[in-house]
Amino acid sequence: MNEERIEQLLRKAPRAPAPAGLLEKLRIDITLPRRIETRPVHPTEVMTFIRRWFPVTGFTVVFLSCLVAIAVQTNRITGLKHENATLQTSAHSLEQLRRDNAEYQRLKAAHEELDRLRRDFAELQQLRTEVTQLRAQMQEMDKLRAENQQLARAVPQPRQANANDDFFARNDDALEKARAKGETIACVNNLKQIGLAARIWANDNSDVFPPGFLSMANELSTPKILVCPSDKARAAASDWQHFSMANVSYEFLNPNGTDKQPNAVLARCPIHNNVCLSDGSVQQLGNRRRIAQNANDKRYYIIDPPQSYE
Repeated sequence: MNEERIEQLLRKAPRAPAPAGLLEKLRIDITLPRRIETRPVHPTEVMTFIRRWFPVTGFTVVFLSCLVAIAVQTNRITGLKHENATLQTSAHSLEQLRRDNAEYQRLKAAHEELDRLRRDFAELQQLRTEVTQLRAQMQEMDKLRAENQQLARAVPQPRQANANDDFFARNDDALEKARAKGETIACVNNLKQIGLAARIWANDNSDVFPPGFLSMANELSTPKILVCPSDKARAAASDWQHFSMANVSYEFLNPNGTDKQPNAVLARCPIHNNVCLSDGSVQQLGNRRRIAQNANDKRYYIIDPPQSYE
């Protein structure tokens, strides 16, 4: 007999009956832990769960990420808008400050020009007073000359006549010098009025001087100031309707110019060699100083005589 046959016979053998009460005794003696029912999880169920919830979870994650990104971008855009508004306000304030500064500079220049015109006007009034006084003195001198001539004709003695002639000659020289001085001062007064009228005309015409004397007829009080008192060959016009260049003694040398070159000659008297500069000042050049035209800007300037050193 082999082992398989023996095993088969043993299985077919009748079982011995268990002792009575053995099962109850075993139940009493053995205390088993409480049974916990568990259900095994199969890998297929895990994969099914993942496959079922992954699209929803992934969409939720992507959606939340988009919301966070949108919130961050919105916050940055809001900050940029605020900065842009601040910059625009600053730029507007800066532009307003620039306009205010330009207006302030313009008003300051106008105020300075007005102050200069006031000073020139005050000086002009002083010159007018001096001219009036000199004219009165010249009239008195003319009366004295006439009286001296009458006295000279009334003197009978030859020696006394010669002495009186010398006295009267000296008086005549003094009178001529006084007359020449008065005419020079009157010429300076005329040039002052011409310079003042030219700058008043320029203030109303973009700071550009007039092209000639006739253009500023409204600013000049009368055409008579355009004739130098020492110019005996010219007669002053009675009004502007009868005015022509034959009634002008002065040269207008800076037509359509500006006061940006204050040393440029505006007008000149060829008799006394007095010049009015573009800033309104008047200088008496005399015999040693002269003016010359600049080759670059075609304007006339004062040239001082060269100095000699020994």
